[in-house]
Amino acid sequence: MPGGMDLKNDVLNNGTCALCGACLDWCPYIKNMEDHLVLRFDCNVPHGRCYSLCPRTFTDWEEVSNHFLPAIPKDEKIGPYLKVHKVKASQAIDGQQDGGTVTHLLKTVLEEELVETVLLTKTDDNIVPQALLTNDLTEVEKAAGSRFLAAPSFRKLIDAQLDGTKRMAVVGRPCQIQAVRKWDYFRRPERDSVDVIGIGLFCMWSLKWDFQDFLEEEFAGEKVERLVMLQDGVKVITDKQTKHISAEELGPYTRPEGCNYCLDMTSELADISVGALEIEPGWNTVIIRTNKGQELFDKAVEKGYLVVEDYPEDELNRLKDASLGKKVRSFKHIMEAETRGVKPFIDLNSGEYAPIRKLAEGMVE
Repeated sequence: MPGGMDLKNDVLNNGTCALCGACLDWCPYIKNMEDHLVLRFDCNVPHGRCYSLCPRTFTDWEEVSNHFLPAIPKDEKIGPYLKVHKVKASQAIDGQQDGGTVTHLLKTVLEEELVETVLLTKTDDNIVPQALLTNDLTEVEKAAGSRFLAAPSFRKLIDAQLDGTKRMAVVGRPCQIQAVRKWDYFRRPERDSVDVIGIGLFCMWSLKWDFQDFLEEEFAGEKVERLVMLQDGVKVITDKQTKHISAEELGPYTRPEGCNYCLDMTSELADISVGALEIEPGWNTVIIRTNKGQELFDKAVEKGYLVVEDYPEDELNRLKDASLGKKVRSFKHIMEAETRGVKPFIDLNSGEYAPIRKLAEGMVE
């Protein structure tokens, strides 16, 4: 397994970093500077954990998927899954995003003592994301809501390992769920396995930290209370007004680098994936992927935390098509990057990607 200098050459210097944060704090040489990671000094470690768990280093994702989601029916557009539901919290929590499903899943996992701790992202100013490793229900509720600036929150994986954690739940973007799976899959023999419940978030893209400067200028003297992601931009809610920021205005602040190479919109390696139900605000789309995810979901329903309805078939087809569209666009970016000398993190000629490659090359409609 390569090490730090290979991570620098293959990922950091090529702009493919997803800013998941999983490599941070394992090594004193890797530093986080807002939405950039840098290797401050040359690292000659030949077998680096930083490289082994990075979602942008070469990986046989089919092998990893088969390990964590064995015998689960696989859909080529949204990955393995058992069931898709329309879900919302029976009682809302201040600051929740969409249906508030994730917060209530975390409450359930802690109250039922299914894990010792949870890893998620919080914010103190409703803008800047921060990593949070906790088993405190009050802190979990305070962290309700989505963060749209790219957050390297999985840097806390090392804290969990050093604390001797055996069971944990994680909430993260698709790249972060990929990282935590690689963290376990490629663990060293001397390290105990950690039983992880992965709650994955839908993700199309994330915002650069420069977006803070935009908000400070656009809403000078106002306190941002909430950001709400929309299909056509972002709604900014301050203590004085609510304003819609269009997708065109957001363009300069989206992270094209790492996000352009992501083939996963719906967190396909998670136990449960959660996103917005775009046709009906206030509800979530919930994809149950594993038996472990089903068990957690059922407990949350039994406790009366979640309202569940059948998922609209037309919306499921739209979701699948949107996910496939992201795969095709990203595959094109990966192929284009290879022509510039960027090492792909997947086998572009693998049969697993053959249908996507055909679409990316324009060989079929």
